[in-house]
Amino acid sequence: MKFKQTHISVGVMLALASGFALAQQQSLEKVVVTGSSIKRLVDTDSALPISVISAEELRATGVNTAEGALAKIAASQSMTGSSQTIGSGTGGAAYANLRGLGANKTLVLLNGRRVASFAFSSAGVDLNSIPFAALDRVEVLRDGASAIYGTDAIGGVINFITRKDYQGADVALSYAKPQDEGGVKKGWTLSGGFGDLERQGFNLWASIDRQDNERIRAIWRDFAATGVIPDRGLIKTSGTTFPANLSQGSISGNPTLAAGCKPPFSLPLSATACRFDYTAFIDIVPDTLLTTGLVKGTAKLGNTYVSLEHMASKNENTARVAPDPVTGLQVPITSPFYPNTFPGLDLTKPVTVGWRMIPAGARTSKSMVDAQRTALTAEGNFGDWDYRAGLLQATSKGRQAITDGYVNKSIIAKGVTDGKLNPFGEADAAALELINSAKINSDYSHAKGKTTSLDFNVSGSVGRLAGGPIGVSVGTEYRRETYSNDTVDEIVNNVPSLGASAYHVGGSRKVTALSAEVLLPLHKAVEVSLAGRFDKYSDFGSTFNPKVAVRVTPVHGVNIRTSYNTGFRAPSLDEIYGPQSITYTGDPYNDPLLCPGGTVAPGGVASRDCDQQAQLLTGGNLALKPEKSKTFSLGVAFEPVKDLTASIDYWNIRITDSISSVAEQALFDNPAKYGNRYFRCKDLPAATQALVDRCQGEWVDSNALGYVKSLNDNLGGVKTDGFDLALGYGFKSTAGQFQVGMESTYVRSYQYQRDKGDPYIQNAGKYVDSSPVLRWKHAVTGSWKQGDFGANLGIRYNAGYDDQNAVEAMYVNRVKAYTLTDLALSYSGLKYIKLTLGVNNLFDAKPPFSNQGTTFQQGYDPRLSDPYGRTWTMRLSAKY
Repeated sequence: MKFKQTHISVGVMLALASGFALAQQQSLEKVVVTGSSIKRLVDTDSALPISVISAEELRATGVNTAEGALAKIAASQSMTGSSQTIGSGTGGAAYANLRGLGANKTLVLLNGRRVASFAFSSAGVDLNSIPFAALDRVEVLRDGASAIYGTDAIGGVINFITRKDYQGADVALSYAKPQDEGGVKKGWTLSGGFGDLERQGFNLWASIDRQDNERIRAIWRDFAATGVIPDRGLIKTSGTTFPANLSQGSISGNPTLAAGCKPPFSLPLSATACRFDYTAFIDIVPDTLLTTGLVKGTAKLGNTYVSLEHMASKNENTARVAPDPVTGLQVPITSPFYPNTFPGLDLTKPVTVGWRMIPAGARTSKSMVDAQRTALTAEGNFGDWDYRAGLLQATSKGRQAITDGYVNKSIIAKGVTDGKLNPFGEADAAALELINSAKINSDYSHAKGKTTSLDFNVSGSVGRLAGGPIGVSVGTEYRRETYSNDTVDEIVNNVPSLGASAYHVGGSRKVTALSAEVLLPLHKAVEVSLAGRFDKYSDFGSTFNPKVAVRVTPVHGVNIRTSYNTGFRAPSLDEIYGPQSITYTGDPYNDPLLCPGGTVAPGGVASRDCDQQAQLLTGGNLALKPEKSKTFSLGVAFEPVKDLTASIDYWNIRITDSISSVAEQALFDNPAKYGNRYFRCKDLPAATQALVDRCQGEWVDSNALGYVKSLNDNLGGVKTDGFDLALGYGFKSTAGQFQVGMESTYVRSYQYQRDKGDPYIQNAGKYVDSSPVLRWKHAVTGSWKQGDFGANLGIRYNAGYDDQNAVEAMYVNRVKAYTLTDLALSYSGLKYIKLTLGVNNLFDAKPPFSNQGTTFQQGYDPRLSDPYGRTWTMRLSAKY
């Protein structure tokens, strides 16, 4: 059997062997493979490392979203996707992250063309907008492709490919129930189509998919129920608690501290004040409702196929976090709740308090994003030349709302000043009525991204070389992108805990491109591919990026391949024009001036300046420059024995002028270097003071730290390299048909600079700043089929790593390796019906403990582990 590396399949989530079975069933035809614009025979070996994931096999194992599919890719540095990230402003998006380089360097395509970037962040595509029920397969190019698709394809390309045509009808129902509380998933899909494209000259089909996922509260999982595990280096609390902490000049504390505060949420973790364990209030997985659909009509007109397709998706995400922390409140001496017995107070002056609004309940926010995409395409041939053309318009439109728990600060402040609200005691009926009247239920942000493009490509052959015909391709593309993001100012100005400032921003750009590719079969065993792309940006000038790839087959069954390319990524519109907002840090810090090393200095206030979440100014930067990259790969794929395939590829990526913001950890680790980014209350204009919690009341003109500036910037370089390994084996016996496979990624090194000129920091296998880069990830898969019965087994592995260890003196943790095992059994003996029963996380592996403090979730890292636990799954499908 010839080795067909181009069609290596991930099998039952990555099983290579199934790709060979698929390739054997297909007739030899010319197709366009991801990573090239030249059509070639489907059994032609490729010079590029490509994985092909069968959507049908993914569905059989309980995967029902594009995000779930990407979680199975070893080259991806996210296991569960970012839709489990909670908190206002996230929008419920899920992003691809190949090589750990970020969503802004992973190009996501649908049928070879772009999808609109997420409304609230034009730097990446929300995977939730991809219509999973309509997919035929997912092709993952683990190599840069700037010369083919666009200068931003630095980390790799993920191409979601829908069915070409469809006849008949099918319906499917799915249900997943964790054995622990919460997290139930219910879904249904419906697809149907008619018309034989080749015989009748047309085909029309449509699909719709709806997935309803229930939330999981932190208190429903032991590993996530608290942020206070001091003996393991985890103390994630807030200084804004209930009963409230108070301050007056240099005096600070809590009236209930001597009595042990008010557990279980208010705890005596400080010598002078109480601390609030906010983790117990949050949802570690939000409620989500995802609806996607696609309708496509295709007509055959002579040698041309003309298609019109429309995709639509709606993603609703409801997240809950701890009650509103309202700070800077003034309790006057006239208040009946004035703490006149607190030692040391000047009873002629008010006290300043920070009050956790427990009576208002959890802060609840809802994000709703609608994505639309319409594509008119034509492809065919004239003589020996093939052509493809397309007109595309894609939009992503979103709104964010607060639905419960957020309060109008001015109303609460007046209630405290008037003596109607007691920040030190339980609220009576009148107080509850006032608090409820202060709640705000309204949209607070609207955003929209839009992409319009026109492309044309022609390919064919121009003569022959010793190895076959010379393939050529020439293409052009015009693209216009727009972006806007606006707040409802009255809302954000009165709800500081949203972490948003009033803004009305937007921008646009035009991109014109010309690309060319030549395939040179120098010998039947040697193939060279040369490609280049010229892009002209309306805002960043012109750039040319070449790519060269070589495939050598020295002996039958051995395929040596190598490639080199450059990249040029212009900053996204959001990175340039994105709203500048003052928000909270993920971790708590000591003010280096007023509480150095955790010791209060003259002018400092413990409850304000020590071990507190600081505030950051984040957002866009008009001064950004493009990123540039160089990517090299070298690999070999071979077939040592019949039906056993293997490959190993080395990859090396270098990026300069990498775009990001200086990590908050770096800002507070080195205040001497970043001193010019620190802004104190007394130096801020009145309008800005009103947006900063620590610049309220008696602190307006103080030396208190207002915020630290951390806008997007060109920080320096990134250097990463590693290996991809793959194995696949398939065989038949009297016991049935078996297929097994493994795909693995080893990151040898991942180094980056915190700022220009800084030394490189090793991030592989270590939690540095905001996250780790996993050294090892692999997926081992297997499937069996005998008659009407089948089984699928999947094993996913994440290597361990050194934890964040923000409290090193107390405990140094290493996050343990993490393995998930999924099993599914299927029966298709009933007419039209197929039943699949399974269990995800068969051995009920708990997420390994982590003392990271970057996310709202505590006790584990939600980006790299699965909080559902052992989950029973069912899928019932009927196909006619």
